[in-house]
Amino acid sequence: MSYPVDPNQPQTPPQPPQYQMPQYSAPQYAAQQPPTNSMALIAMISSIVGFFSFGVLAVLGVVLGHISLSQIRRTGEGGRGLGITALVVGYIAIAGYLIALLFVLLLLPFVFSTSSVSVS
Repeated sequence: MSYPVDPNQPQTPPQPPQYQMPQYSAPQYAAQQPPTNSMALIAMISSIVGFFSFGVLAVLGVVLGHISLSQIRRTGEGGRGLGITALVVGYIAIAGYLIALLFVLLLLPFVFSTSSVSVS
């Protein structure tokens, strides 16, 4: 069905569809993270290795962990989680080895006691 054409209206030829240029946006970059404090990483590695070295390196891990957290607070570097992990693992290793040492020292006199049982 076609509509009646009004003779008073000028006839315009059909227009081809209009194409727009694609709109490009500026590239989106992620926010740059601050660098990780290297002392926090060394502290965590020392604490983990200290777990297997009778607590010797765990003491170093705890000391470096406290120093690294102080540096992170002052400079705004990343690695706070590493520093806290170093402290937790280091303190657990030190406490574990101190408890084991205390247990051995308390048990030692009973093992090597001079009392002997004689059989008649």
